[in-house]
Amino acid sequence: MTVKSVLLAAGLCLLPGLACAQASPVYIEKIDMPMAAAAHEVESVLHDGGYKIVLKLNILKLIGAQQKTLKIPDFNARHFSDIRAIVFCNPFDFSKLINSSWPVAAGCPLTLDIFSKGQTSYVVYGLRADYALTPKSRQIAESLDTSVIKVLQGIPMSRVEKEVPNIAKK
Repeated sequence: MTVKSVLLAAGLCLLPGLACAQASPVYIEKIDMPMAAAAHEVESVLHDGGYKIVLKLNILKLIGAQQKTLKIPDFNARHFSDIRAIVFCNPFDFSKLINSSWPVAAGCPLTLDIFSKGQTSYVVYGLRADYALTPKSRQIAESLDTSVIKVLQGIPMSRVEKEVPNIAKK
């Protein structure tokens, strides 16, 4: 077997994994604002939508501070200027999840990440319906996802991204 055929076979084996990665259940909202303004707007719409913000993390800063120890190859190769995570929860939705299928409540609090590069930010929310174990909990999780998306669509100067944006490496 030639090197070329081995590489081709390995590449074909990886394709299903890539297809799954591209089909990840995420919702992306593009905001024409730098991080500080985008984060403020996201927090405002979440609050107005009845969500309580539990935790805010500057992920890029936290991991970047450990880079000398961790030695992650190509760390932040896409050169994002800031990456933050927000942990939030709607107390009423949380109660519904606990009461319908308590293990599904592990999907709440919810998280979203904000990726920023210059004057543009992206809000990425992982959809929770795939975590549901029962039809009732799936119904609640889908309702929860719909509510979060509706709230995120209220961010000024934002629009839905139908595909994962190609943020070029530099």
